[in-house]
Amino acid sequence: MLKLLIVGGLVVLLGFTFGPPKYVVFAEQQTLIETPYGQQTAYLAWHINRWLPIQALAELVWYAPEVDSEVALTPQQLRETSVPFAIPGGFVKTYLWWLLPPFFWGLQKLLSVGFFALRQVQSHKRNFYLAERRNTIIAYENFLKLTKDVPYKPFRLRRKAKQAREQLYENYIQSLSRSSLNDEERVFNGAVAKMLAFNRDHQQRFLPLKLQMEPGVLALTRGEYKKFMKFEGYFEERMSQAAKQWLLELHGSGVPSMSELYENWDGRARSCAKAILTARQWRPLTDLREGFKTYVSDTLFRTLGRAQSQRQRDDLVRHAEAYLTYSVYRYMPVDARLNDYEQEFKRLIGKRIARAMSSLFPQEISTNGVKPDLFLNPSFRNDSHVAKLNIELVFENKVMPDGMPVLSNSLYLVLPGEPPQRLLELEAKLNTKAKEAE
Repeated sequence: MLKLLIVGGLVVLLGFTFGPPKYVVFAEQQTLIETPYGQQTAYLAWHINRWLPIQALAELVWYAPEVDSEVALTPQQLRETSVPFAIPGGFVKTYLWWLLPPFFWGLQKLLSVGFFALRQVQSHKRNFYLAERRNTIIAYENFLKLTKDVPYKPFRLRRKAKQAREQLYENYIQSLSRSSLNDEERVFNGAVAKMLAFNRDHQQRFLPLKLQMEPGVLALTRGEYKKFMKFEGYFEERMSQAAKQWLLELHGSGVPSMSELYENWDGRARSCAKAILTARQWRPLTDLREGFKTYVSDTLFRTLGRAQSQRQRDDLVRHAEAYLTYSVYRYMPVDARLNDYEQEFKRLIGKRIARAMSSLFPQEISTNGVKPDLFLNPSFRNDSHVAKLNIELVFENKVMPDGMPVLSNSLYLVLPGEPPQRLLELEAKLNTKAKEAE
């Protein structure tokens, strides 16, 4: 409101000072007129409407400039007088009242645009200075993102930011090849270097991997890893191995088979599994194993006497304990917990791998200054992937009291035209992060 009042005052002041005159006098035509100050010499003049100086609103009068007085012409004088309507000063002076408001409005807009452009330039310089001081890929990409769609795009600074970003990518790729200490690091660092080069060429920061989780789990049996779709099958196979080993060592001795020996303990194993889930501890299994161990030892001693050494009996007892332990595991909700684990794992694995790879570049701190994030979560777009990462779950032969199996990861990188490479270094990083989280 105050701005409008000031502009209005300036328009009035300038309009009266430099606008059209009140009278346009013709000095060659004069006469004497009666005024309140007596007879005065008057000149024929146009009395101008200064707000709208056009002939239709003007009037011919006798004007006495000495006393600033006027007298209207008689009808006969109007018929006899013929003078042109003209205003000295040209178009600008004639219509100054109407030109001033748009002039001030345009000036105000021009100044606003000028100050805005100046603030934009200063802001771009400040943001580029901050990016230069951090000297990271993330900082330069943030600058490029901020200046992508601005009205006054800083082309020179954007060009410098792109060149600096390209140089940082090149420096990181070279540093990865120099920092490899062993074959595992060499494979991992080489894979990360290819991902950096791909992201640089595609101007993205996504983890350029298509994650593919293999169904089932790998578990160690007879010294080799074997795929099982359900834990129930794995536990039954381990029970079968223990039973076969028992039979192999005691064939023809008269000792009952493992299934016969275990026949009266199956119900106890089922009850033990429920007790473990309720107590959330392994104490019920420990007590059951102690009882079964005593029962097996007594059966062996009663049947064989001292025909076998204590060491041989201990080995047989261990086979029996393994049979009982996997039988208890079989009654725990391990497969249900595996399904829960797989759903959570699929949701978080991309973020965990991205963080593990980003940890190689601790200088690349995110804008909030908390965590490195040179690699972001994988994208679902096929054109943002440079390779496929096959993920397999590996059972560590351990179950938690709530039935959750303890699992690790086996990661295989599949690059186009190359054989799969196992990323042992990345597996170690993920397992370390998982232990820290626990």
